[in-house]
Amino acid sequence: MRVRQQGSRTLRKTILIYCEGETERIYFEQMRILKRSKMVSVKIKNVKRSAIKLAQHAYRDSSYQYFDEVWIVFDKDDLTEKQLEEVNQFCEEKNIHIAYTNEAFELWLLLHFEEVDSTEKYPRAVLNDKMEQHLGVSRYFRHKADESLIAPIALRHELAIKNCTDMMALRETESRDNPYCNIHEMIRYIF
Repeated sequence: MRVRQQGSRTLRKTILIYCEGETERIYFEQMRILKRSKMVSVKIKNVKRSAIKLAQHAYRDSSYQYFDEVWIVFDKDDLTEKQLEEVNQFCEEKNIHIAYTNEAFELWLLLHFEEVDSTEKYPRAVLNDKMEQHLGVSRYFRHKADESLIAPIALRHELAIKNCTDMMALRETESRDNPYCNIHEMIRYIF
């Protein structure tokens, strides 16, 4: 990670993260607090747009202020491979970094508690059920933006990084099929 120099002063690197959901915003805010750094300043915005619209908004919005890096975080949801390639191409052209999960952000949260079998699919319903078990709540989808539930999960981020790294290493294909997650790379890089 580079840090800007100005004269004899070292300036903080500034990173702006755009999320498509409130759960993601809460999680990254907790990571920012946990990993507070004098060298990196992280700002997180919840935009509630999906993939390409999130990327376009991030490009327009971030152009009004200076940030060293801009990231978008989204769920693959029902995006086709063609749509995902459009997002990748747009972000590459605009120098925006991408972190996403297939199928939902809850895949990343689940990795804080358990290993994920890279040969099995993890649809949203399964992810929600597993989160209910780990968090001891019913109807996780109604509580997923509850800071008191999400904040403690971030404390387990080292286990999630390990589990995600292992899951991605065991994948037998280069495709981004479910389960897929590259958030561990973002966490390592930023925080």
